[in-house]
Amino acid sequence: MVHPGFFSSQSPDIEALKAAKDTKGLIRLLGHRNFDIQWRSADALGSLGTLATLPLIAALNHRKTAVRLGAIEALGTIRDQRSLKPLIFLLDHDKNTEVRWVAAIALGCLGNPDAINPLIRALKDPDRYVRYGAAQALKTLSWVPGNETDRAYYCIALQDWTETARIGAAATGPLIETLRDRDATTRVQIVELLSGIGDAGAQRACEMVLKDPDSTVRWKATLAAKKCGVPIAHLPWGLSKRPRAGQNPWAAAVLNFLFLGEGYHYLGYWWGSLVFMSYASMLVLSQLELGPFVPYLIAYPVTALFAAQTFSLAKQKQDM
Repeated sequence: MVHPGFFSSQSPDIEALKAAKDTKGLIRLLGHRNFDIQWRSADALGSLGTLATLPLIAALNHRKTAVRLGAIEALGTIRDQRSLKPLIFLLDHDKNTEVRWVAAIALGCLGNPDAINPLIRALKDPDRYVRYGAAQALKTLSWVPGNETDRAYYCIALQDWTETARIGAAATGPLIETLRDRDATTRVQIVELLSGIGDAGAQRACEMVLKDPDSTVRWKATLAAKKCGVPIAHLPWGLSKRPRAGQNPWAAAVLNFLFLGEGYHYLGYWWGSLVFMSYASMLVLSQLELGPFVPYLIAYPVTALFAAQTFSLAKQKQDM
């Protein structure tokens, strides 16, 4: 049963819920639309100690991200070792970046060395925030990298690019793996570091980055190519393999099949609308003579040919 203090004409009475040790009411507030109420509820749950541990662990499965975040924060404050495995599971499997990030920080707060290996795995997370949280948690746990490769992952996670550069060739593999980061500025920094290392692995990576979807990253890779040992003749070939953005050939084809002329208009040809207007006028006049359905039986085989031609035209525009 929810404590009466849960509802108020102004705002929820968090102190009343806290005094009543109403963990369920406080957990509900973690999903409140007001961020301040979310934060205060998480703080109140953390102050309840181990009494709140099991309800908070159950809340880690909540569909709302805000509830999971608040529950993790409270568990990090409580530091009950029963939350170790559930937090590790979130770090390894939750699809939300913020959830994995906060889970990493909470694992550091628990102070349990059993969290070290999962946190080391998280140093390879595709998201820089998660990597940073894992590195900070490992620092809290007084972890020391056992080899140069682990140290490279650790320095990359902290975005300590100076120290990463000092590692040298041992950092090539971790840097290449981190190129999958969604943040273009991080990929740019990695290209610059790889150009300074200049070994065979760095050369392959520089060639690969020439295909990056971000134009700034591709330009940095072009400038770094000489230092990486990439032959200048390879640059145009590598850049030509980049992902192409533009109109969808299938969309253009379908539009021309159903509304002849609109597919051309979609591709940017000004006369596409004129074609459509002419097509629509002919269709209406034919319906007056032949009835509502016969003109379509005649038109669709013809527009199918135009659809095929439009698909080919759109593909050519993509490849230009």
